[in-house]
Amino acid sequence: MSRGSNLRLAAAVVVALGFAASTRAEEAAGDWLGTLKTRQFGDLTMALHLHRAAAGYEGTLDDIELGVRGMVLTGVEASGDHLTFDIPAARARYDATWDPAAGQWAGTWTSGTTTGLPLRLARGLPAPAPRVEGLDGDWQGAINAGAAGLLRLVFHIRTGSDGTQVTVDSPDQGVMGAPVTGVRRTGRDIDIDMRALQARFVGELWDDGSAVQGEFTQGPTLAPIILKRTSDAPLGQVSAPAPSPPPKTWSIPDDAAIRQVLVRRIDTERRGVGIVVGVISPKGRRVVAYGSSDIGDRRSVDADTLFEIGSISKTFTALVLQDMALRGEVGLDDPVSKYLPAGVKVPSRGGKVITLRELAMHTAALPHDLPNLAAKRQDEMLAGTSEADLYKFLASYQLPRDPGTEWEYSNLGVGLLGIALSHRAGVDLETLIRQRVTGPLGMTSTVMTVTPELKSRLATGHDAFLRPEPPLDIGPAEAAAGQIRSSANDMLKLLAAEMDYTKTPLRPAMDAMLATERAGMQGGFRQALGWMILEMPSGRLVTHSGGTFGHRAFTAFNPKMREGVIVLSNAEGANGADDIGLYVIAGVPIRPLPPAPPPPAARSARADLPITAAAAKPYLGRYRLSRSIFMTIGYNADHMTLLVEARGMAGPPLPIASHGGNDFSAPNGGGDVGDMTFQLGASGRASGFIWRGPAGEFRLGRDDQASP
Repeated sequence: MSRGSNLRLAAAVVVALGFAASTRAEEAAGDWLGTLKTRQFGDLTMALHLHRAAAGYEGTLDDIELGVRGMVLTGVEASGDHLTFDIPAARARYDATWDPAAGQWAGTWTSGTTTGLPLRLARGLPAPAPRVEGLDGDWQGAINAGAAGLLRLVFHIRTGSDGTQVTVDSPDQGVMGAPVTGVRRTGRDIDIDMRALQARFVGELWDDGSAVQGEFTQGPTLAPIILKRTSDAPLGQVSAPAPSPPPKTWSIPDDAAIRQVLVRRIDTERRGVGIVVGVISPKGRRVVAYGSSDIGDRRSVDADTLFEIGSISKTFTALVLQDMALRGEVGLDDPVSKYLPAGVKVPSRGGKVITLRELAMHTAALPHDLPNLAAKRQDEMLAGTSEADLYKFLASYQLPRDPGTEWEYSNLGVGLLGIALSHRAGVDLETLIRQRVTGPLGMTSTVMTVTPELKSRLATGHDAFLRPEPPLDIGPAEAAAGQIRSSANDMLKLLAAEMDYTKTPLRPAMDAMLATERAGMQGGFRQALGWMILEMPSGRLVTHSGGTFGHRAFTAFNPKMREGVIVLSNAEGANGADDIGLYVIAGVPIRPLPPAPPPPAARSARADLPITAAAAKPYLGRYRLSRSIFMTIGYNADHMTLLVEARGMAGPPLPIASHGGNDFSAPNGGGDVGDMTFQLGASGRASGFIWRGPAGEFRLGRDDQASP
């Protein structure tokens, strides 16, 4: 499935750097200040600094709230009462006229995601950033993203004459020096606002000042993280020049250049096992492959190797929807309840019902996934969820907002769409996709269920530590959102049809899918029916990516240039397909990555001993890890249990293994195990415990208000 929860910092930083300004020729030099009101980031204070140069004017721009400073202006033109300039890295432009009555430049701001926003600039300088004492230094930690591995973060905090400034690195995504709005401290409470990334860290400073324990939030993602102050070189540093913006003109690179990228990703950065890249253009089709189907397997991946394509499956489901709509079998704005069994209750709000279109465009106000309280591992969350489970959930779910008002990525929503379409057609979903899409396009290797004949061609999946992962198993409730497997050769057939290299009766449906779009995923994406749209300097891309617990996939095509790319990798991770695909199709520079962190150390087998209720009693209760994350220790039969609660939502009780004395362990959510050591007071009652997992060592104190 697509991992919008995987900190897509690289795309967010590009969008965040979108601002600039200038003034009347005879009055342009100096410092100017204004406020840009944006829907995505709120009010942004823009500080423009212009000086005279031989050719006219030069300058830079600061975005105070986003923490972006020194953005270089190009093409500054101040002629009479008119001023314009560009910021190439942000693909942004400012166009203004002088307002003599107000003594201001009155203009509009245009970037890849905003058009014609008003921005007035008056003379002035912003106040310096607040000074925050006692935090200067480098703070590093890691988020445990399960199969996607450890996503390491490094915060650099420096205090000088301009106040306290902060930047953040995400080495495992190749992001270095991303801007941070600022840091606030109230006693031991620390708050780092990363508005440019639409993210935030809040935590509590340890008594000795050596660490800050808290939580990282970005959209629906909520993850515990502990940042430790370090005097060592920040982990994961990569020596590389600052990334340059994508070029305005671009041609797909030759096979040698693509292969060089794959070799580096697999052999040097150790973030892949086998990667296949397929490209299509007016010059024809070609495939570049490197690596193997599995570690230690001599079989090389090739154009016919099958990979899990995850959320790219959503484009197939949406294509079926559009085709059925054009045939008059369904209406895009029909209520989904119209095509579900009698008695199924679908939530509504404000007099608005959920429609088929809203499910395909992620505006139905449904959550990311169907809760599966029986799951004890991350890869079990999607398996075993049935239509009955989905209907039961829908009957009691209350929508947080009216359908159709806001975008929120939802596997559950597309899963529900697939169920409705299969009921309308009277066949199962896999048959429906074969009848309407893969059959007409000759995609004989694109399946939801791998047949014995195809099994030998299916690449083994791997997590970010390159450990083998079992094949993806999604229950019927969400199968339409990510269950498809395909090959590079088959996906090139789809791209060929999308760009009219091959004739297909699906042509009207493919065109209609792109006829309507709206604001979508962070990073400048817009949402069409199934597909996402991304504006690049070299042209508009129609794109989608997908990630499972062992595979990563990316596809995109440029309708104007009639060029397309498919990237398939049998290793999950924050990178590995997306950045390679954007480089191939649009020339987005690939950021070097440090070698992947080693996997958690193998554990020696330890006995799982029963524990009596009396012996467990001192440990029972609720403990706080961070502001929004709690762990409750319970008891069931002869074992203790661990229930994790985040944002008020609790997961299933997980078994705690007792190894004798004060030595315990419990599942860590991604297939790994965390060790637990309780801190016992004089009364013998636990006051807290230490949790040691792949992402570090966390201290949890008893939450007295809710503990027995």
